[in-house]
Amino acid sequence: MKETRWAVAGTGYIANEFAKGMQEAEGAVLAAVVSRKQESGEAYAQKYGSGQTRVYTDYQEMLDKEPVDIVYVAIPNDCHYEYIMKALEKGIPVLSEKPMVDNLSQLKAVRRAAEEKKLFLMEGMWTRCFPAVRKAREWMEEGRIGKPLAVRSFFDIAPDKNDWQPWKGGIAHAGGALRDVGIYALAMAYMAFPEGPQKVHTVMKSNGEVDESFHMLLEYGDGKAAFLSGAFNQISSHVTEITGEKGRILIGPEFWHPEEALLLDGDQIVEKFEDNYPATGFQYEILEAQRCLQNKETESPCFTAEETWRIAELIEKTRKEWGIIYQADKEEE
Repeated sequence: MKETRWAVAGTGYIANEFAKGMQEAEGAVLAAVVSRKQESGEAYAQKYGSGQTRVYTDYQEMLDKEPVDIVYVAIPNDCHYEYIMKALEKGIPVLSEKPMVDNLSQLKAVRRAAEEKKLFLMEGMWTRCFPAVRKAREWMEEGRIGKPLAVRSFFDIAPDKNDWQPWKGGIAHAGGALRDVGIYALAMAYMAFPEGPQKVHTVMKSNGEVDESFHMLLEYGDGKAAFLSGAFNQISSHVTEITGEKGRILIGPEFWHPEEALLLDGDQIVEKFEDNYPATGFQYEILEAQRCLQNKETESPCFTAEETWRIAELIEKTRKEWGIIYQADKEEE
């Protein structure tokens, strides 16, 4: 496979998980890393790169000097927009951690920039690239469970304070449970019901700045519904269930990076798909991005630009109804 030269912006937890996946992805080369601190960048490059990996503390300098094929953006939410736009302006494709940007205005701008230069741009919904999720989609497309009727997907966690990134629960970096973990549950709902909901009902608990937890009911008409939640203060089942007229699908044990998918008729397992992958599983998203680049595709069928838009639209409407306003929103007023 042809080598793909990656630049990684960020050296935090997710960037480390991503790099572990890179080591399992054929053709992936860590060409450059950008960190606020030189020592953090050097430690990251030494751990995951090679003697050829370059370290930068200035993102623009990296874009100007390094002949990279794609940039992976893994920094706090409110920094995504600037980093994405700078890469696109240099003609460099981007894979950005979710949520891609802070609001629809920013999303429209990055989409326009990518379209004008015919560049690959993808929101990092890594879940959609896992083999177990692809198998579940295949079963639905084949009509194995008939018409989908309901989705139950809950990403409720209660992180240890010593293993927590406080910015995720703060307004300064455009955080909140809906955008951080709830977006995964929404991606499961849109996989079963791509048309989007007719009605949305929500409740949330605030930590004083953003949503600490939420519950959501999406109605699609004719009795079809999705029951979703996301939280930083509670734990629930992490198996996504998609129920149809003829059967149901279970994706887990943690649906956002699943090892198995089960096709059931009642309580009887009809088919079981297992994938005990090595490392973190980020290799599937990496390989998909590389496949798109090599085939000159500007988006991935695993998670399209249209899905990114529809989910972002629902999230923005919901958080504004909750009274959560980010700095980026104020700047546009």
